[in-house]
Amino acid sequence: KAATPLPLLCHPAHPRPAAQRPIDDCVAEARWLAGEGVKELILVAQDPTAYGEDWGKPGAVCELLDKLNTIEGIRWIRVLYAYPERISDEFIAALVRNNKVVPYLDLPIQHCDDEVLKNMNRRGGRKEIEDAIRRLRAAIPNITLRTTLIAGFPGETEEQYSELCDFVKTVKFDRLGCFAYSAEENTVAAKMDNQIDEEVKQRRADHIMELQAEISAEKEAEKVGKTYECICDGVDDETGMYLLRSAADCPEIDGSIMTPADTPLEAGAFYNVTITDADTYDLYGYAESKVEE
Repeated sequence: KAATPLPLLCHPAHPRPAAQRPIDDCVAEARWLAGEGVKELILVAQDPTAYGEDWGKPGAVCELLDKLNTIEGIRWIRVLYAYPERISDEFIAALVRNNKVVPYLDLPIQHCDDEVLKNMNRRGGRKEIEDAIRRLRAAIPNITLRTTLIAGFPGETEEQYSELCDFVKTVKFDRLGCFAYSAEENTVAAKMDNQIDEEVKQRRADHIMELQAEISAEKEAEKVGKTYECICDGVDDETGMYLLRSAADCPEIDGSIMTPADTPLEAGAFYNVTITDADTYDLYGYAESKVEE
């Protein structure tokens, strides 16, 4: 596979299953993956910004990014899941200075209302969320920001839900998924009072996705006529078209850029693709040229 996860935690069978892997261990695996033809590394952990705290070195993710950036053969490095309240200026600086780190970040905020976030046992609040987004967009103007929201958490009032809708319309995330809250057995939230009716929860989640669809369609339309460096993931079985991704698209999560099959493309190779059309979540275009490595 041209893109593959690089876990920052030890395997569950490890004697310390929650232990964070040493930097040298991660770098050694990344070098091996590069030798196997991998072009994109996806750093995966519940919270990469906490990487290094297991062994008394907070912020070690910055050093890790610096070292991964030097590996020959790796073209893109993607960081998933960074909690807003933990995004330091040092972390943002590491994203900026390492040219292989793509301008893309997933901020799993879940909600924007301080009371709802407290009930979810989340550490930060709306102030921390908005501050992180402001600093990221100021430092990296072309950054793609993704998030996931939960609608209908126990006790969420109509006012709090309305606040969430306004937040979505104001912040305009590039990518956003919203799910109706689903009670998990034996969790604190499942035992809370003020559980919300299933139909209401789903209606709220659906409406937020409708809001995001308008935002996404607008943002995708702005890309028509522009050219992006993209990686080819192969051929779509249904349409026969090639599936490519820009730095703004995480594999198996975000949309694709589709190009006609009349010009053969190589899976795992990079191409300059000019966008000719857009719909809500996907783009269409043609490969201008192959990017030389």
